[in-house]
Amino acid sequence: MSGSGSRKSTYHSTVGRRDFMKMLGIGAGAVGAGAVGLGSTAAPAFADLDEMMASPYAERNLPWWVKEVDEPTVEIDWDHMEIFPGVHKTLFNPGGWDNKKEYKAIHARNIASTTEKVKKNVPGYSIRDRALGDANCWGWGALSSIAPSWTGPEVASFNGWEHPTMFYTPDQFGVPRFEGTPEENSRMLRVAGRIFGAADMGFVKLTDKTKKLLYGNIRFEKVDKGYDAGNGTVVLPDKDLWVICAVIPQSLWMAQYTDRMSWASANTAAYSRANIYSNRINVFLRGLGYQHYGGDTGAVGRSVGFGIMSGMGEYGRAGILVSPQWGTNFRTVMLTVTDLPLAETKPIDAGIVTFCRVCKKCAEMCPSGAIPKTDEPFWGGDKSWQAKGIKGWYQDAKKCFAYMLGGDPDCSRCQAVCPFTKFDEAVMHDLVRMSIAKAPALNAAIRKMDDVFGYGQEPPLEKSPWEVDPMDIPLFGLDKSRS
Repeated sequence: MSGSGSRKSTYHSTVGRRDFMKMLGIGAGAVGAGAVGLGSTAAPAFADLDEMMASPYAERNLPWWVKEVDEPTVEIDWDHMEIFPGVHKTLFNPGGWDNKKEYKAIHARNIASTTEKVKKNVPGYSIRDRALGDANCWGWGALSSIAPSWTGPEVASFNGWEHPTMFYTPDQFGVPRFEGTPEENSRMLRVAGRIFGAADMGFVKLTDKTKKLLYGNIRFEKVDKGYDAGNGTVVLPDKDLWVICAVIPQSLWMAQYTDRMSWASANTAAYSRANIYSNRINVFLRGLGYQHYGGDTGAVGRSVGFGIMSGMGEYGRAGILVSPQWGTNFRTVMLTVTDLPLAETKPIDAGIVTFCRVCKKCAEMCPSGAIPKTDEPFWGGDKSWQAKGIKGWYQDAKKCFAYMLGGDPDCSRCQAVCPFTKFDEAVMHDLVRMSIAKAPALNAAIRKMDDVFGYGQEPPLEKSPWEVDPMDIPLFGLDKSRS
């Protein structure tokens, strides 16, 4: 480009590899599929749902080295699968804490420790750090006005009085509900999910097997529509139902400061975004004319189990889901039950469980010692917060939870140090993932290289995240290649 006077005539591009490929019209995975297209450089605009479903961005494009499998890579004993009795007995809320005094003592230590650190202006615990962390929590939990209900939006409050919600159903418009094939519906949800805040989606049909991944407070009845039966029990209609599984991205940029509140609550910021997503997907399904159940985070069932069955990732040593694309850098798998027919997605094998056998980095760097270091996975279920049926690595959730609430809250160490969790601007990271999937003999060497290159090390205390140029911070703290 040429010009006159002081006008700049040479331009230096800082476009990343992925953005450059998108500009050329080469979608993710297109090279592996042998399809290279030189399309428009403009972002796609969808005139209606039909165009949205026809978009190539609606396809679930796994990296070529990730294969779909009929059975997940973690061994599951469906015949002896133990159902969690309810949401208050989960991995990160161990047994509802049978000893309430113990829980209250841990919580009191947390308040006392945090208060002392705020008073001393400890890095990561200044009053502005604390305020930012609290602000990022908004939108998560029953005390927030944004927390979704089990059955979704039916009425809304405005200026102190209730009126029917502003979100209309097809019946209210006097038109039939949306009808599409399961494949079309799945494509549509993937596009909508990205807009609502989901990094990726998978779909599981509820069968006699997969119903065991639901919490025990859910029962099925011959009713047209599900309802909240009270006393913590919810009812689902006994008909064909699917679970929409969505992973919500978490800020690795924030989580790297794990000894400083994951700097201002990377964890709970992701939880709040998860609730925002849940509200939006409920409104979307309602607007299409379909049922939706789920509500708050952890309201449906075992998120890791559904994440595995839907192909969102594999079971990892820390007992959490590990994705071949995003590593462990998401806070939860949001689950929404619907009667919208969907095309099921299958479990995957990206070599992750095999890699976890030799890696052990999360266990070695866990400050609470909660993650087991055994080479082989094992059958658990002997603790009140564990459920029998999965052969994996079972962490000591009380150690983990007590550490997080005992004075050093919002630990994300196992996520931040996982070799699969990387800022993904370098081609080398994809090559490493390919090697893990296809050449497991190199796994031990890959783990050593991860240490040599300094991955998982926290920035020094004198390096304050408040001093970073704001324009160098990814929006919402989310790296564009990780969300």
